[in-house]
Amino acid sequence: MKHERDIKPAKTWWRLKKTLARNVSFRPIEDEDVKYAWAAYKKGCLAPMAGVFAETGMKADEFKAAFEQTVFTRYHGAWTLFAQTAKGYLPVGFVLAFHSHTEHVMSPFMIVGDIVWCPWATGRNKIESAVNFFNIIRNTIPMVDYAHGETNKRFFETICKHGIMRRVGTTFNVVKGEPTAIYETRAS
Repeated sequence: MKHERDIKPAKTWWRLKKTLARNVSFRPIEDEDVKYAWAAYKKGCLAPMAGVFAETGMKADEFKAAFEQTVFTRYHGAWTLFAQTAKGYLPVGFVLAFHSHTEHVMSPFMIVGDIVWCPWATGRNKIESAVNFFNIIRNTIPMVDYAHGETNKRFFETICKHGIMRRVGTTFNVVKGEPTAIYETRAS
C-alpha cells in the first residue's frame, strides 16, 4: 500500500524552453496540406468543425472543395502545425481562427474557431505544437480560445503553465448552459 508521501504529484510547472526543445513549427495552411486534413477527416478528427465534417462519408474531391470553401469563408486565419512523428516531420494539426473585430476596435484579436488534430498526433505533439503556435502568434495578434469539457480545459491549463496564456473567465453561452472556460494569450 502506498503512503501519501510516496505518491508523486502531477507536474505543476513547465519550462517553455524545454517544451520547445524539439523541432516544431507552423505556417499558413497550403494546398498540399489538404491531403493531411483528408486523412484526419476520414478518422473523424474534423468532427468539431461540425456541418459536413461531422460525418465521414464525403469522397476526396468533395472533401477538398468543402474544406477549402469552409476555410476561405468561415475563417480569417488557418495554420498547419508540424511536429516530429513516428513517420517523420509531418502536419499534426490545424488551427482555424477568425477576427473578432477588424476596424472599429482599438485592439483587435482573433478567436480560435477550431483546433483539429490529426489521428497520428501524440499528446506530446499536441502540447509542443500548441505551445509553439501560441507563443509565436501572440507577438502578432492576441488570440482567445474557448475550452468546453474537462479534456480541453486540462489541455489549455497545461499551455497556461508555460506562461503564454491565461484563463480569463467562464461563459455559459457557447455550449447550451454548460460552463466553458475562456483563455487568452498573454502579451510577451
